[in-house]
Amino acid sequence: MKGSVSLFLLLLCAFLSGTGQGRDEARRRFPEIRILISKGQYNILTQSKGQKVTLKQAVMLVNGDTTKVKEIHSRGNNSLKFEHKSLSVDLIDGEDLNGDGKKVKIKKFDLLNLAMDKNLWHNRWAFLGMSELGIFPLYNIYCTVWVNDQPQGIYLLVEKPHHFTEKVKSPYTVRRGPDHSIDAEYVDTPVKEDGKKYRKQYLGLYENIRKYKEEELYKKLDASLMLNQYFLWLAFNYLIMNGDYADEVFFYIDSSTRRFDVLPWDYDDILRPAPHEGFQARNAVPNFKEKLVFSSEDMLDRIIATDNYIYQQYQGTFRKLLTTLPTEALTRLCVQVSDELRELSADPVIAKASLFLGKDPFIMDQAAEEIRLGLDFVIKRRNALLTKLE
Repeated sequence: MKGSVSLFLLLLCAFLSGTGQGRDEARRRFPEIRILISKGQYNILTQSKGQKVTLKQAVMLVNGDTTKVKEIHSRGNNSLKFEHKSLSVDLIDGEDLNGDGKKVKIKKFDLLNLAMDKNLWHNRWAFLGMSELGIFPLYNIYCTVWVNDQPQGIYLLVEKPHHFTEKVKSPYTVRRGPDHSIDAEYVDTPVKEDGKKYRKQYLGLYENIRKYKEEELYKKLDASLMLNQYFLWLAFNYLIMNGDYADEVFFYIDSSTRRFDVLPWDYDDILRPAPHEGFQARNAVPNFKEKLVFSSEDMLDRIIATDNYIYQQYQGTFRKLLTTLPTEALTRLCVQVSDELRELSADPVIAKASLFLGKDPFIMDQAAEEIRLGLDFVIKRRNALLTKLE
């Protein structure tokens, strides 16, 4: 088995370095997005630091066709510091986009500048991995962005979570904030009391943690939250060592079960030696560092790691994750992302405009090497975890 894995990685290395034979010559088609605004607005957009700017009377072209714009504004927190801004887009009629073998009509999406995603691959690769697990339904695809004919570089177009929950007719969506606070709330029901009911259902997850334990707690939580989905998300964060995820997740009510399902978000900070709250907070929980949960930041995650009955159920889901993402799948996704980046960066203007931390241009050879090393690490980590669980 070890020999076959080594050969697999050797072949991948040759592919990523551009020396492999028999590469698929078919060209993928990525959206080209051009935005036209006044010169004054352009100066405000590019020169503002940390300030959200709404673009007035903006004209947008997608693959050369003009589309009707409802609103475009700059978005994010740290990403607002850079000249090339991430953008939130709301269209009037929507736009048909192709990618990953499917065609979708999308009205609300974010254009992420990936300025904090070194070598541009973390988010896209993580989203593809979670799609394989069935926990990331949001449409996403690389694209190129231009503002007033000035190249902004390679971006990641991602469907807005609320756009997806509207499509599946979810009556309620919440973004979890620090200490399980409600950072954002979306109510899509004509009955005002329903919003209050679902808010109470979300907060009740944490109230149950204080009241119950073991099998009784598991049943209470699973009655309100699709625990298997949440377990998969938590396990994936552990596998790829996501440094920041406790407040990067949405919960939405599934219209058929009336339970919460999860929508993950923001994966530019993976393969970290420790979560953002650091080892001190993690080690404050008895035996936490021995558990297969990366962060102790959220109360629900701490309970999953420390409640014996619930942790046993979580371990079973963790084994499912590792078998659903075998070496071949992890490798295939890395090859896909590398291939996409290589095609997009073939245009030197686009590659040069794709800036890490607003200053370092994208270099494909460096990205390919980082992807290769990252893949090698994750495969070894996966195999070690599978052995431990078995």
